[in-house]
Amino acid sequence: MSKKPIKIMDTTFRDAHQSLLATRMRIEDLLPIAEKMDSVGFWSLEVWGGATFDTCIRFLREDPWERLRELKKLIRKTPLQMLLRGQNVVGYRHYADDVVEAFVAKMIENGINVVRIFDALNDFRNVKKSVKTTLKHGGKVEAAFCYTLGPIYTNDFFVELALKLEDMGADTICIKDMAGLLSPMDAFDLITKLKARIALPIHLHTHDTSGMSVATSLKAIEAGVDIVDTAISSMASGTSQPALETLCNVLRGSQYDPEFDFETLDQINDHFKAARKNYAHLESEFTGIDPKAVIYQVPGGMISNLANQLRDQNALHRMGEVMNEVPVVREDFGYPPLVTPSSQIVGTQATLNVLTGERYKVVTSETRNYLKGLYGKPPAPVNADVQKKVLGDEEIITTRPADLLEPEMPRAREELGEKAKSDEDVISYALFPKIFLEFAELREKGFPPEPQKEKPASASPAECAAQLAPSEFMINVHGEAFHVKVGGKGHKSEGKRPYFLYVDNTLVEVLVEPLVEVLPSEEGMIDAKKTSGSSKRPKAEAPGDITTAMPGSVVKMKVKQGDPVKEGDTVLIVEAMKMENEIHTPVAGTVEEIYVAEGDVVNPDEVLVRIR
Repeated sequence: MSKKPIKIMDTTFRDAHQSLLATRMRIEDLLPIAEKMDSVGFWSLEVWGGATFDTCIRFLREDPWERLRELKKLIRKTPLQMLLRGQNVVGYRHYADDVVEAFVAKMIENGINVVRIFDALNDFRNVKKSVKTTLKHGGKVEAAFCYTLGPIYTNDFFVELALKLEDMGADTICIKDMAGLLSPMDAFDLITKLKARIALPIHLHTHDTSGMSVATSLKAIEAGVDIVDTAISSMASGTSQPALETLCNVLRGSQYDPEFDFETLDQINDHFKAARKNYAHLESEFTGIDPKAVIYQVPGGMISNLANQLRDQNALHRMGEVMNEVPVVREDFGYPPLVTPSSQIVGTQATLNVLTGERYKVVTSETRNYLKGLYGKPPAPVNADVQKKVLGDEEIITTRPADLLEPEMPRAREELGEKAKSDEDVISYALFPKIFLEFAELREKGFPPEPQKEKPASASPAECAAQLAPSEFMINVHGEAFHVKVGGKGHKSEGKRPYFLYVDNTLVEVLVEPLVEVLPSEEGMIDAKKTSGSSKRPKAEAPGDITTAMPGSVVKMKVKQGDPVKEGDTVLIVEAMKMENEIHTPVAGTVEEIYVAEGDVVNPDEVLVRIR
């Protein structure tokens, strides 16, 4: 029996914690084990891309570029791999070609060797630029097609996709099964067909969401797959990848045995078992194995984030309703594979449909852009009635979406100005302008905690309370530290007032009866002048009192005082759940009063714009 050891990519540093812990694992838990990971003998280590870039800036106060450089210093033998969303790069919209080119060049310069590139709709017009640029700068292209189920999908369909990727110059072809839908028998059939027609190595990426991943990986190996993805067992299974040690034990003594050192794997497993406890508050009851995953087809990373989003709205108990709504929205949208950004678009829209009680009453900007064709061509025709309800008579785009975009890098460099400390900063700003500016301001201050003031001797009760209630602080409970920020407050009801707090960047609402009214202090992480102003906004009562269904921040005002509006017109855009949500007027009339400005934090029940 000739040896044919299976090659393995480890996902623990990226997809595993994205799927289980909402991508919150910090660099301090990765660096101590990096050299040990490097010694295992993996084909590659996935360490970057996907949601890690956004999360580092938005939540972790880490520079994603610095994270990559620090890992590269310690991982010297094993190639570093990342996940790139084609024309979406690591964001949630299409970026101009010059952003793609700048990002790819810098990521390879900073240490990435292998780039897994995909498009959420399998519209390969959207991956050509990133494939070409990766090859130009010496990176290896792992071109991926997104595996999913639906009326239009067959294994022969996926083989044809793979042939197109091979023709584009890929070094490796990846089956990206992001929701754990690929059954063992279908895996054997698909890979047998791919190996018969594709000369390139085949790489299988799957999740254990439905509980099939080990069996699927084994049948894929028997069919001749060249590389599979796993995670160390303490960060595996559920919505993550199959467990590395389990697969190694299954293959032990066979021709496919990778012959890894189990003592080394035990040490790595122990490290992550301990590290995972630091993120227990981010664990979701929905990240375990669920056989119904083959019905709702929600990928692992989306499940943990969707649970957090519903918790933000005090609606976690409605998770089942949202999961049932996802297939409905997906069918309306032409059966897209559910992977970022299409998973966020479909998942957020399903959430809005459930929370508002009416389908497409509130739609995100991303939903509008998707139905307009700005993400590419849906795999199947979309629901014409839904498209009409959302877009009206707007023209549908049929060209490559990026062809409509002007270059973005010159403007980003000019806008960022002296705040840019490097070319990487300019790229980060081009991708996420609002959150990068916030990050840059905090970085300039050294990411300081809020300073505590001394209480003056003659302080009033309200002043004393203000000293005791800063807008940002740490709370220690039974040895666990929680980072709390005051995000705003709502209107009193029966003597009580809702306060919106960020606990480790997860929004929660508490209903309290305060002894003394306290506004967030000026030195807090949340802009007190913006959040405290919310208390002066009247409570929404009349049909023309426009409010938001979810707490968030105003990113764009679309009207000014005195403007006439028609029923359904967009009056402002609020960012919530990492998506931009268009707020429409339910009545026609005139803009009588505007209570917010761009950048303001807003809460449910407040009047943002009044139409009369």
